[in-house]
Parts: sequence; structure tokens; C-alpha cells
Amino acid sequence: IVKLVLLKMLYFNSTNGLTIMKKHILALAGLLAGAMMATSCSQARLDEVEHLGVTEVDKTYAEANDMTAQQLIANVYVTAKYLMMGDWGVHYIATTSAKTAECWPGGSGPNDGTEYHRMSAMIDDSENNAYKEMYTRFYKIMYKCNMIVDKLNDGSAERKRVIAEAKAWRAWAMMRLTQLWGSAPLVDHVLDGINYSFYPGNSNPEDNWKWIMTQFDEAAAVLPSKSGLGGQKAIGGRWTAEACYAYKGQGYMWQNDYANAKVELAKVINSGKYELWDKTATMGPSSYGTNMQLAKSQNENWSDGSEEYEYLTLYRAEADFCDEFLLELDIDGDMTTITSTEPYWFRAYMNWRKDEVNLPGNTTTASDGWGFINPTRTFGYAFAKHDGNSVRRRAAIATYSEVYHDFPYLNKDVRGVMSSMLFENEGYFRMKYYDYVDDVVPERFASGQTNGNRTNFPLMRYADVLLLYAEAVCMSGEGTANISGLEALNKVRRRAGLTDAPALDMDNAEYGIKAERRFELWLEDCSRYVDLIRWGDYKKFITDTSIDGVSEHWGNECAWLVGLKDATKRTTDPTDWSNYEVRYDPLSTRGTWSDRFYLWPFPYAETTQNPNLDQNTGW
Repeated sequence: IVKLVLLKMLYFNSTNGLTIMKKHILALAGLLAGAMMATSCSQARLDEVEHLGVTEVDKTYAEANDMTAQQLIANVYVTAKYLMMGDWGVHYIATTSAKTAECWPGGSGPNDGTEYHRMSAMIDDSENNAYKEMYTRFYKIMYKCNMIVDKLNDGSAERKRVIAEAKAWRAWAMMRLTQLWGSAPLVDHVLDGINYSFYPGNSNPEDNWKWIMTQFDEAAAVLPSKSGLGGQKAIGGRWTAEACYAYKGQGYMWQNDYANAKVELAKVINSGKYELWDKTATMGPSSYGTNMQLAKSQNENWSDGSEEYEYLTLYRAEADFCDEFLLELDIDGDMTTITSTEPYWFRAYMNWRKDEVNLPGNTTTASDGWGFINPTRTFGYAFAKHDGNSVRRRAAIATYSEVYHDFPYLNKDVRGVMSSMLFENEGYFRMKYYDYVDDVVPERFASGQTNGNRTNFPLMRYADVLLLYAEAVCMSGEGTANISGLEALNKVRRRAGLTDAPALDMDNAEYGIKAERRFELWLEDCSRYVDLIRWGDYKKFITDTSIDGVSEHWGNECAWLVGLKDATKRTTDPTDWSNYEVRYDPLSTRGTWSDRFYLWPFPYAETTQNPNLDQNTGW
């Protein structure tokens, strides 16, 4: 059964002190056993693989040199990228946003993105493919990391680092599995059918958390720290000790262990190696880069954007490896950004629906745009009410009036929603992960190929560290950081363009920590869903059908943005949607609340094949 398996991988090559990820083809005998580890821990049947295959795999890891070790861990990073920026489904972001009513699933119409529509209507079940895909990919990360930890020789400093990275990645994956599924099986070794059953049962979440924290500790003891401010590029997108501290702090917050959370988060703050990104740009000519200038020169009816629309450039390529990112998926260093499906499809899913709205001139117009993940009116209104016209709000969402009047266009007379109407949009447009023309590789754009956005994808930001620390202080008193909890909160607020909060408070509508986390971390990892669960606010929020909750339309109707009632009217108040014409059509019957929604269901395919895995209650 053994054969050569060609795997597209990346390896880390240190040149002149810079960590550069390059594409390589790695031929490894026996890795078919890993490829056959179909989707998750219980679906693998390695007893069907001949012993020769296992022997060859073991030999590869046991005799690996530094380059081979780098290739193996690089494949883990790629797998994590596939989870976050997945092909044909952006399941992770779409699911967590659908479950918190912050985004319409979107797509072309009511029959598109049905997995997410069923989630939003609270009528989904364990056969929902989105759950299966995410569960599968988390365990793919676990499996590949277990192979490294169990089998890779530690004969050099670089190989020790690779093993530590594998421990960090599997701790991260197990953290998410435990938060989302609760008693997810703790698969801490390669399953061999002898010492470790192919059919692991449910684990005690407390045991999972102890193991997760130990893994982060062991990883942090080996992993490097960056040299200081400005030193992230030398590390690249790889794990650091501080990233482990940050995730430990996040994990302790889930467990309401504020004392230990403060200790771990203070390590990051006191290191002095991280700071918030504060650079901004406008929609006007002063911020045009090479590609925008070329686009303008080629379109005689070009219409410039407004210099008054100023936004934070945190989610642009210029922020890659900035001092705010503790962990990010390296896209620019991965040439498969251009040639493979994964990052390209992420952009295709997230780009605005180009057959329903005339795209602005600062986004890619030749690439696909399928219009998923559109802000709901309730979220857009809450964000606009909280932030006004802040640089943070405008980096995350734009009003339809802003899109129509303040954005640049290839043709000044062609803008706005088409006659077909824009599906699942109520007047707010997502700007986070917007596909800016100037973030496309210039050589490709000049040749007419607009895919190839090189912007990295942040997984852990310093803003999250600061807000978690502020919350821990708010709940249990000051810690050991060299700034107060209030100062940690206000650092984030000042960068956003808001005034200082006078005191720490969890629930204050104007400056409470819950509101800050909601708007600062929107669409990042699973932050909003996890926060609502750990705060005990999920049921109250998701069943509130007022404008302060999910609205009367959520889950039983779909929205269509028809257009502006008066196209000459420019609305400067982001909470005013009186000039937008929106139509609502019946979609389905909204289900009722059930406590099962506090956890996700184990995929049906798992529970039917694994006799030791019990389904979560109610599913």
C-alpha cells in the first residue's frame, strides 16, 4: 500500500535573519497512511494499512533532518489555513457569525449557504456539513501534530522548535474543540489500535483544559520570542512563546480563572514587544497605491473616492507582521495563494456579490465575488451607535451611503445595487477582509489577473490580549502588568478613535468591555460566540428579537437591499437607514431555543462510526 505521495508543502528557510516560507514538493514514502487518516480521529482505520507503511513513516520522522522537520510543521500551518480560509465554505467564520446573528449567511439567494441558514433558524442538526468540515480539520491538525510530537527526533534546536510548534498547534486545536463541542475526544497520541484505540470516547473538559495548558507551557519553554518592536517579520507567521501566553490567558478566561489569566496576559504586556497598529488610509487619491493609480489611468470615467472616509489599515497587507499580531497565517510567503484553491476561494466567498452590486474601483473586479457574510442591520446599527464614524468602524463595516458616495469607481455613472437587488444585505457592507486592489501582487494586477491577495490572516492580536486583561482586572482586581486594566481598555478605545472610558465595566453600553470585544474582534476566530457562551449571555441575546438583539427578521426571513430611495442624498449618520429600501421575504420557520445550542453537535458520521462517542445532549 506504500507509495510515494506528492504533497505540496512549505518550508521555512532562514535567509539574512528573515524567515521566508517557500513552496516545495516533498516526496515521502509511507505518508499515505497519514493521507488515509480520512477526516478525523475515529474515521481513520490505520489497521488497514500494512505494517510496512507504518514502518516507513516512522523511519521518515526518526531520521528527519531540519529541512524535513520544517516541511512537516509547515504542512500543519497550511492545514490551519485551510480551516480558517477553507475551500468551498468558509465554514468557521460563517458558522460562528451565523450562530451569533452578526452576519447574514449571504450568497446568491435563499438556496445558497443552506447550512448557515439552518443554523440561523435554529433548525439544523448533526448532519450539517459545516460541523463535519470543521471537526474534521481540527482533528487533521491534531493528527499531524501528534505525528511530529510522537515520532520526530529532537536531535537539533530546530527540530525541538518544530516539536514545540506542534504542541502549540494541537493545544490551540484542542482548545477550540473543547469550547465548541465540550467533551471532544482528547487525542494526544497517534492512534495505533493497540495502545490508543481507533475509537476514542468523550473526554472530560476539565482534563482537556489541563492538557491544553500543559502543552502551551511545554511549547513556550522552547519557542523563541521576537527581538522587540519591529521584530515580527524575522519570526514570520510561526509560533512564539508570547503567543502561547496569550492563548493560555484566553483559556483561563474561559474557565473563569482570572488570577492565572492575568499572569499569562501580563507576560505579553510586560514584554514590551507588542503594540497596537494605528496607521490609517482614506478612500481618496492620497491613499492610492500602484494598482489603484494604474486602474485610474485606464478608466476615463473614473470617480475618485472621498478623503473624508478614513479607516484603520489593520486588515491590509501593509500590516502583515506588525507589532499587533502575535500569530498570523502567512499568505504572502505562500505562493499557493495564487495557484491553489484555499485562499482564493476565501476571497471569492467574502467578496461582494459582483452580479448584484456594481463593485467600487478599489476592489478586484475580475475575481469572483459570491457575497457571503454580510453584516446584519442589528449588528451594523449597534456598531454604528457605539463607534459613530470611527476609523475602527469604517475598517470593519461601511454604510450603503458611504459605499455609494465615498468610494472610488471605475465609471462615475455605474455604482450601487443592480436591478436584481443584493441578497441578504440591509444597508451595511462588510469591509473587514475586503479585497483591496492595492493588496494584490502588482505584477499580477498589471497583467490583468486580479486574484492573489497577499494579506495575512491574524489569529491572535494584541488588542485581544489587552481586552482580556482589562476584563480579568474588572472581574478580580489589578494584576501584575505594567499598565492598569483601565489603561489596557483605553489603549484599544483610543486606537479605535473613541474617548477614554472613565472606569472598568462589563456591561456599560458606551464603554463596557463586552461591547468593546464585540466590535473590536468581529469575525475573528470564534471570539463572539465563545464570549457569549462564557458570559452566560447567549440565550438572552439570541432569543431577543428587538433591534438590540437579533431582530424579528433573523432566522425566518431573508433580506434584499433594493437600493437608495434618493440617490442624491448622502447620509452621514451611520445609524440612519431611512434612505435604504429593503425587502424581506419569508425563508423558513424559525425554531425555538434549546439548551443544546450551548454546544455544537458531533457530526453524524462520527457518532455512527464511533461506538464510544456519545452525542451532545439534544442533538
